[in-house]
Amino acid sequence: MDGLLIFDQQNDVIYTKFNEQMKTKLHELALEQELVETDAVEKDFLNPNVLIQIFSPIIASQRIMTCQFDNSYSSLECDGNINFVFEEFLGFVFLKIGMNSIKDLQRSVGVCSCFIKRICGPDIYLLKTMPHKSEMLTKLLLTWDRLYETDQAVRMESVEHLLVNLDLKNIAQKTLEIATENLKQDPHSQRSHACLFVRNKFFSMFSSKQAQELSPSDILFITIFIQSLESLEKKISTNLLFLQGNVNGSYAGCIPHIVHVSQLDNDIILVLLIEYGNLQVASGLYDAFFAMHKTRNLQMQNDVDGLRPAFDKLESSVKHVVEALKKAKFNSTDIDNSTKKFVSRWDVLKKKYIDLFKNCDKDLVVTIESNLPGFVEALKELFRVTCIECNSREHGIQRVSEISSMVEGRLLEFGEFLLVKSQQNFTLGSYLEEFPGLVHFIHIDRSTGRLIAPNIAADNPLITANKIWSMVDFSRSYLQKGHMSVIWKDTAFSYSYFLWFEDHNGCPMKPKELPNTSVQTTIKPQVVPGILSGEFYQWLIEVCFPKQSKVKCFELYCVHLGLASASCVLEHNRRLAATITEVTGLPAGIIDVL
Repeated sequence: MDGLLIFDQQNDVIYTKFNEQMKTKLHELALEQELVETDAVEKDFLNPNVLIQIFSPIIASQRIMTCQFDNSYSSLECDGNINFVFEEFLGFVFLKIGMNSIKDLQRSVGVCSCFIKRICGPDIYLLKTMPHKSEMLTKLLLTWDRLYETDQAVRMESVEHLLVNLDLKNIAQKTLEIATENLKQDPHSQRSHACLFVRNKFFSMFSSKQAQELSPSDILFITIFIQSLESLEKKISTNLLFLQGNVNGSYAGCIPHIVHVSQLDNDIILVLLIEYGNLQVASGLYDAFFAMHKTRNLQMQNDVDGLRPAFDKLESSVKHVVEALKKAKFNSTDIDNSTKKFVSRWDVLKKKYIDLFKNCDKDLVVTIESNLPGFVEALKELFRVTCIECNSREHGIQRVSEISSMVEGRLLEFGEFLLVKSQQNFTLGSYLEEFPGLVHFIHIDRSTGRLIAPNIAADNPLITANKIWSMVDFSRSYLQKGHMSVIWKDTAFSYSYFLWFEDHNGCPMKPKELPNTSVQTTIKPQVVPGILSGEFYQWLIEVCFPKQSKVKCFELYCVHLGLASASCVLEHNRRLAATITEVTGLPAGIIDVL
């Protein structure tokens, strides 16, 4: 049983996704509550009005816990092994229902939230007003479900890079550099990234100097996104997406991109990502959505002490938006009209808040509440006309087509090799003599999201994917409790997991602070290890190294035959980390696990 519902601030359903078991259960509930007739068909019992009546008690309770006590539910365990997991984003409630573990459902709903941010930016209501966005979300979720069970890199929330020689890397880089230079012939395409994938493997990327750096989670999202597209057959798919960017960047969170995906020969995929619109405006609007939501929540909680600083933050965000709009000098009547409406409604709202802070008259809260919806709608409209309505989305298709042909031609003689390499990227066989008893390993550079691991199916007749998934789940459960090294055994194998840190020179670093490992305060209980449902590793670095930048994080999982001793496992982990550094050519120090 698996279901997902998203409710807006008025508790109306704006998005649903159910499997057949869930549909059957909803049909039974609708009949029991006499919400539908006995001869009702699917469209009747999945009608939003019916769903609202079924779920309104639990959603209303969730709202009360959030608004009045700031202590919302994270999950519920019900009879029949059915679990409910909640997530809230900008006032929208995500409800995930299933028979998987709470942790699995939390990851699933967190990934859903990540996808929505990249599809809609901060305006989640677009899922209802723009049907193609809800269709895109459904395809992404179905692709994620499939890949999570079959693809090692996706399971680890990382990106597997194609391992090729330096000459081929340089050819790919030069090709992509030419592609970005060709894009610059269009005045709307000065800031761009060009990426190459071979099937599900990341091959190469080149970014223009002005482009904002992409985060590892952006690259992983693009990897999943291109696999969610139906067969391109050399056609070009064009979409507008909002990428996160580097978490430490000036405009992190909401960077509009026009994304062109072209299918080339030999399963090579070219992705051109062009920054669209004005970054200062997009970033300011993104911050304003969050500031508005925070202010609204504190107001509903009657938190007088917290309301003033929240309002100051909102005022600062609005000021930033208005200043950015003036500097951008958009030549658009729609944007001018939307800006005037936005400023006008803000001036009214701002005056009401200032009166409230001066007079402490609670009657003014009612007036503020009546003015809030108008301001929020003006904010959404301004976001739509500046960041969603993309007039330049289609006019560059001819140039993109020409660039695709150029890239395909330059890679033609290497195409078959790359295709074979994508199917067998890294083999364990050549390392068996050096690491006797080693069955499998997974190495991840969390600073870049890069994964190095042998293919499970081809290289490991002794061990199944489910064994690997169980190992990962087990180690993650300990990581969430603050344990960064674990060794354990079952009847057949010995397993190990190590997480460590290095500085920018590759020297090991010991944490200055350690996460609290008590049961009551486990690490980020609602953010599971990964990079899609939350920047877990970035948070971990900030905890372990307060006020220190340029810290890298690495993970290494190993599976040995059960006869391997603990000392052998430790020694192999040390040497394996160094060997991977040599193979990939990336700077990294040797793991210090003792």
